[in-house]
Amino acid sequence: MFLPEAGEFLTPATAIDGFRLGCLIDASTGMVLASVQHEDAPDSLTAAAGAADIVSVLTLLNGKLATGEILEDVMITFSDNFFMVRPVGRDTEPRILLLVVTNRHRTNLALAHRSVRELCASYPA
Repeated sequence: MFLPEAGEFLTPATAIDGFRLGCLIDASTGMVLASVQHEDAPDSLTAAAGAADIVSVLTLLNGKLATGEILEDVMITFSDNFFMVRPVGRDTEPRILLLVVTNRHRTNLALAHRSVRELCASYPA
């Protein structure tokens, strides 16, 4: 299910310095609902499936640890990229994730993290 209006939601992510890829992902299936990318972006389908798997594993681990905490986001650092994954909205069911991939050498991680957090908070419920 591709959501054309969701592509508009992703537009602010492209303003992040070093932006390469932005995807809205169905967390239960890893399916891409919408994406925006630059030419040198990693494959959106593979990145989305991987992001959904990582969030699933961390959510299961959190349940086993019985901390009662809620997963806010996941940041993965590779040699050339930052992968930032965050649930969007507050009560979306099925859960929707935002994945933003940026060039590590051009991105200020703190500013990018704030932009991703604000973007997710603005997601229409």
